[in-house]
Amino acid sequence: MLLICATSYAQVPSNIQSISIEKDDDFRGYDQIAMDSNRVFVLAEHWHNIRSVPRATMKLLRYLYTHGNVRILAIEQGASAAHMVNSYLDSGDTTKLRHIVRNTMFWGKENWAFFEDLRKFNQTLPIDERVFVKSIDIEYKMESAIYVINELIGEKDIPSSLMNTVGIFKQLFENTKSHRESYQGLSVMYYYDREVVESLVLKTIDEMERKSEIYTTFFGDEFVQFATLILEMDDGLTFDYTNPNNNYKFRDRLIYKKFISLVEEYPDKGILCVIGMRHASKGSSISKLDKLDFSPLKDQVMTIKISALFNKLIISSDLRKLNFNYPEQLKVNPATLIKHTNSDAALRSSKNFDYTIFINATGELTPFENVYKGDN
Repeated sequence: MLLICATSYAQVPSNIQSISIEKDDDFRGYDQIAMDSNRVFVLAEHWHNIRSVPRATMKLLRYLYTHGNVRILAIEQGASAAHMVNSYLDSGDTTKLRHIVRNTMFWGKENWAFFEDLRKFNQTLPIDERVFVKSIDIEYKMESAIYVINELIGEKDIPSSLMNTVGIFKQLFENTKSHRESYQGLSVMYYYDREVVESLVLKTIDEMERKSEIYTTFFGDEFVQFATLILEMDDGLTFDYTNPNNNYKFRDRLIYKKFISLVEEYPDKGILCVIGMRHASKGSSISKLDKLDFSPLKDQVMTIKISALFNKLIISSDLRKLNFNYPEQLKVNPATLIKHTNSDAALRSSKNFDYTIFINATGELTPFENVYKGDN
């Protein structure tokens, strides 16, 4: 007699839902994201540069725009990157997209597609209800900051009294223009000489105090933006992103402060923030925003970890447990949204996250073909 034993899997509970992250109008499963009093929704990357994250971000942004009043996309980059993205969203000029992928950390083809999609989405909305981008991080990509500084300088004649500061920023930019623009991306930690930029930034900070009237006259209404870039470049050079562990707590505290300023500036708008998981884990800046009694965002922050296959493996411990308990779920469906609950043992080690989006795909962002990687 032939005995056939059917494998019996545990029934997938309602807090684990298959979702679509594609460019469609299928939002089934997203309704388990509780809006309640949440003003800030944090999409925390398990690791940076997961290929599918820009696409998943766009889908989540569209949902939260309707259901969470989200009008701000907060990025883990400096004010210069936010300025460049908003400039493209306003104009639709694709040459601006080329400058974004060349000079910022948005270097992948998937980032390019995301900004195109975001602009198309914005074009369907009333002007005063469109999504715009804000920075909640320091200036650690000097190429981006120097690019925007030179936009602020424009064609104005630089007075002799500013030639050793503002003039040098223009000189650095102009002397490297043909080299920079011969590449689609600059994949180097410091494109400009770090010591030169550091000395220039410190000198500019000193001069802005001693010659404030000359600076405000030269930059006019854009002086505040210029000064912000300079001060945040100083923070970025203090942090030194060649080793992210150096001064990590210093940077994380600044992220907390920038978030406070952002919500005070826009008290009536929801925010979607895309950031590294470390900044949203227990004890970090975003965790403190949600938990500290004196935080203006206490109990108003929703955290969503986003993960994917890494070399075809599930590397998150809670997801591995889920995959063991419900093997027909994670690696069968393109994407899964999981609401964390203490009633499920697989989700108790969630490091303070409310939800997880798991993407059944692997791979990093796709670089452009012509990328500068230094002289070596």
